[in-house]
Amino acid sequence: MTDKEKTKAQLLAENRQLAKELLTLKTKLPVEDQYRSFLQDFQGIAYRLDMRWNPIFFHGAVNQLTGYSETDLLNRKPDWYDIVYPDDLPELQTKYHGREFRKPEFKAQREYRILTRTGEIRWIHDTIQTISDINGTPMYIQGAVFDITERKLAEEHIRRSEAKYRELSEQLGETNSIKDLLLDVITHDLRNAAGNIFGFASLLKEMNPTLEFIDNIETSSLSLLSVIDNASTLAKISAGEKIDMVKLNLTEIIKDSLEEFTPMNGKALVEIKLRLHEKLMVNANPIISEVFKNYVSNAIKYAHEGHLVIVETLKEGEYIKVMVKDFGNTIPEDSRKIIFERRITLDKTRKLNSGLGLAIVKKIADIHDAEAWVEPNHPTGNIFCLRIREIG
Repeated sequence: MTDKEKTKAQLLAENRQLAKELLTLKTKLPVEDQYRSFLQDFQGIAYRLDMRWNPIFFHGAVNQLTGYSETDLLNRKPDWYDIVYPDDLPELQTKYHGREFRKPEFKAQREYRILTRTGEIRWIHDTIQTISDINGTPMYIQGAVFDITERKLAEEHIRRSEAKYRELSEQLGETNSIKDLLLDVITHDLRNAAGNIFGFASLLKEMNPTLEFIDNIETSSLSLLSVIDNASTLAKISAGEKIDMVKLNLTEIIKDSLEEFTPMNGKALVEIKLRLHEKLMVNANPIISEVFKNYVSNAIKYAHEGHLVIVETLKEGEYIKVMVKDFGNTIPEDSRKIIFERRITLDKTRKLNSGLGLAIVKKIADIHDAEAWVEPNHPTGNIFCLRIREIG
């Protein structure tokens, strides 16, 4: 038998198979009625084509989606490609009139526009695949069409809103950035102080209250006032303004900044040890105390209850290196830089954690020509570091 005769025989076999399936469908009307009822209930179109792209059936919300009846599409009046939006047609024809659809495993998804009978433009999502017989020979092309017009309109609205927002943001420029930072800093530090007040109140309930704890509450309340001054300084930093620098003993700054953690120290929450040089003189603004407050706060977070935090200073030539060490969970290497970015936090379990603390540290370090970073501790944990120039 020649190749031509084989091709004819194969086509005849395919036609016989199609005729057999159509006859089977006609003899099972109750099943077909149930199937058709199901398809009418969902807001889409199920379809099947032969391997020459001739329609076998269209079922479902055909009229609702296209304005045409199932009979119209089966008779190709119009052909499906006739209702495809003209701008989307070339790509669709190029992609799906090739030979790929003849492969047994062919599957694809596509999104394009159609024109309804009344001229309305609708977006559709079309899934398509090849159905093969038991021998792996492709027999049909079938798929389902869903209306995604509302989703596309929503996406376009979002894109336009984003473009408008970007334009407004550029117009507002640095003014809004400064306001945002000021608000963020105030919110962050006030929340920290309020958290301390809450913690002290909890201790008062759990333990026998004494005047010692009332003093702690008062100290935390006073810290709220100093936050306003620090926030004002940070606003100047963000605006690129110079801030006043004075000669300070960094050792005393570190000790003073850690006073708010005194109630935790030795209360089965955390043990804070200081290993500081007696005198370390630097040229700095008092705002630098925020670096050590944030470092110790983060160290306590990673150290866990009852664990150790060590604050240590080291001289490196003309520089001073301040290290705040914990022995808890080590921050992954790929996260050590991004935690100093605004709005980044690795602690997903704390509702009050805004991710601003280390971003503030980075701002303060930059204005002091200092360097801030975190490195792994050994065998486990983290070392929050600040390197700043020492003066005589």
